Amino acid sequence: MSAQQSELVCNRIIENFLEKLQPFGLDRFYYCIIPDELSNVCIVPDEQANTQNSDSNEELHFAKMIDLKKMRFAVASDPEILKFREEFLHRFARSDEGYQLSGPSIRKRYNPYIWPENTMPERRKKSFEQLLNLHKIRTRMSFYHPVKDKKGWIGICNLFSCNGREEIIGNMSSASNELETLLREFAETFNALAFKTINPISNFRVLSPTCVEILSLVAQGCSSEEVGKQLYMSERGVNYHIDRARVILTARNRTNLVSKAYQSGLL
Repeated sequence: MSAQQSELVCNRIIENFLEKLQPFGLDRFYYCIIPDELSNVCIVPDEQANTQNSDSNEELHFAKMIDLKKMRFAVASDPEILKFREEFLHRFARSDEGYQLSGPSIRKRYNPYIWPENTMPERRKKSFEQLLNLHKIRTRMSFYHPVKDKKGWIGICNLFSCNGREEIIGNMSSASNELETLLREFAETFNALAFKTINPISNFRVLSPTCVEILSLVAQGCSSEEVGKQLYMSERGVNYHIDRARVILTARNRTNLVSKAYQSGLL
């Protein structure tokens, strides 16, 4: 199932963004927050999380735990662009040279980064071209923007156009600074409005919905025993989820865990 549009950003703001993108020949987009591969902050696999010392203050490496296919929400121009994303990640991403080059590290050289044209192996080019034609996409672009006060997280705006790559480059040649300013402005707007749905911890299911529900009850002052009774779980099961959350959020205790859950947009 493809990601859904976050309902926390109203259509008026999205339409305003699309209107300002028109002079550059860009007509569709989706925005989300992902781990920054250039940061020291990364992620722990599920099977290792409960073996970590939950009192440790070491920063975790989030990037290794994120599965981009599991994204639940994005700020997007339309639902169809999210369907394109879903099919691309499942069928073509591993073979696409442009995708391999488009990670956050590309911003050290290009930001925005205009993807090369169809770089699929010969045997996959035709089927990928059909997918692009189906969604009226000729050019793809990525822009990265650090998330304020969130070390290790970075916003990515993937933009699309029905126009050719050379035309987009020409549109940008005399106004690249204006485009960067525009993309930064709206990235910050999306972060401010939609952070609860697009923060990577819940958006990529690093913490399960059950774990987030438990955190919500803990934030209300419930004990593990009380949480277990409400959710029909054993106290041990509740504590497992709490300990896992403490590891992921590097929290010292329950009070600190609740605080960090709010700061991370989970609650």
